Amino acid sequence: METAPWYYVNADRQRQGPVPAATIRELAAAGSVEARTLVWRQGMPQWQPLEAMAGELGIVLAATAPSPAPPSPPPAPAPAPRMDSPAQAADTEATRVLRSEPRLADVGAASPLSEPKRVAPASAYPDAAVQQAYAAQVGADPQARTAFAADGHVLYASFLKRVAASIIDGFIVSIIAVVVQTPIALVAGISLGALGDSTGAGSALLQLASQLIGVAIGIAYFGYFYTSEQQASPGKQLVGIKVARPDGERISFARSVGRYFANWLNIFTLGLSYLLPLFTEKRQALHDLICDTVVVDRWAFTDSPERQTEELGGCAIAVLVLWGLMILGIIGATVFFIAALGSGGWN
Repeated sequence: METAPWYYVNADRQRQGPVPAATIRELAAAGSVEARTLVWRQGMPQWQPLEAMAGELGIVLAATAPSPAPPSPPPAPAPAPRMDSPAQAADTEATRVLRSEPRLADVGAASPLSEPKRVAPASAYPDAAVQQAYAAQVGADPQARTAFAADGHVLYASFLKRVAASIIDGFIVSIIAVVVQTPIALVAGISLGALGDSTGAGSALLQLASQLIGVAIGIAYFGYFYTSEQQASPGKQLVGIKVARPDGERISFARSVGRYFANWLNIFTLGLSYLLPLFTEKRQALHDLICDTVVVDRWAFTDSPERQTEELGGCAIAVLVLWGLMILGIIGATVFFIAALGSGGWN
């Protein structure tokens, strides 16, 4: 893949890139990368040594010396030294990293912002330095969407993407509400009919219960998805955007609930405040400004900010077109009925 961007691991075991394939060839010719240098491009399941991708890159590598025999098993670890000072603790930690010993936090507890990564078995790379480089770079795999990075370029979601996501979410929430509320309304209606609701109080309570159920569905829906690993409701996931704090951190459930209710304030502006993303610096709507949140591209605040795009995408375009046709259909039908009634055609 000549046009695909490539990444490689330098001598300091740091990921470099993206760079074109020609740059990898130039580095190989200059001796800056060697046969065992790890490389990766989109579509590869994991990092590979350069010698394994030499054919695809069009690189002729010099013959490398055979790998040394595996070292003898290390002696049993000595008891942990007593750490009387922070300097000793830091030295112990640095020694553990150099020896590539896994820490408890690396083994037993997955970060809430990232999925556990699978590391290739040691036999895949007999060279110890390559093993360490591979282990160090797995967490920086350019494919990892969920790796958090507070710096880098941030692309805020466009107004049209937000509209498309809202349409999708509104449709999904409406379907859920119908599925949940319909059987409850049927049972309550039958009960009220049997009891004889002459005052209408039962019907009013039924309407109130229906509204409260709808609110509960909205809170559960947006509260769950906005605090999930994707930081996005299904509508936003399909469009390719997510909700975050201005520094990229995931919002809390309480903030998500507050954002849901703050969205209702747009009613008092007759919906005009929904246009605020067209004028605010970070494309924030009224409820974003109130709750200190932003809506960004799904690749923002990750280690691959170069994947962010202003393009609407096929899903957003399809949703907006269908929504526009539906609005035109409603307007056309309304005009038709008004014209028919005015002409007396339905007398």
